[in-house]
Amino acid sequence: MNEVVADPIAAELLARIDRLESVQEITKLHNDYVRNLAARRWDAVAEAYTDDAICDIRLHGVHQGRKAIRDMFSEELLPVVHSNDGYILSSPNITVTGETAHAIWTWHRLQADFKTSLGWMRVWGPWSEGRYDAEYRREDGVWKISKLWFRVHAPDHDDDLAAAAAENAIVGAMRAGTP
Repeated sequence: MNEVVADPIAAELLARIDRLESVQEITKLHNDYVRNLAARRWDAVAEAYTDDAICDIRLHGVHQGRKAIRDMFSEELLPVVHSNDGYILSSPNITVTGETAHAIWTWHRLQADFKTSLGWMRVWGPWSEGRYDAEYRREDGVWKISKLWFRVHAPDHDDDLAAAAAENAIVGAMRAGTP
């Protein structure tokens, strides 16, 4: 919103409306982003980003630019993500400041399919929880993701998963002090 309004009360009301509408647009953008991830629509996922965006997702490293981000999803995730899981975004905390915004989201994954030595098995109940920390920028009136950081933190933190993989350890095994 770049209008010049002489009446300060009207200007403040217009700024509030813009912030509220921006929060709704960012919420839709991020919800659509996660839906497109779940459906493996990589072009739509990439379109959620600005041309110069930075993306840091879990153990995949930092990727910069829409093409590099799209390639990361289609080349690194496509071969390994085969399950039909459900995803829920919750607890958004969105702050809009003019043409930029920042948000923290809680992400829940409800897992359904697991690869076993006998093939894929359907199991109901397992879950993961993660956090998105995202920055957004409005370009030509459209909100896009300009920077995204994502990590899983429960029940097993991404750092614990990486350490277990390096040691060929079993993740989620009974831990000392747990019932």
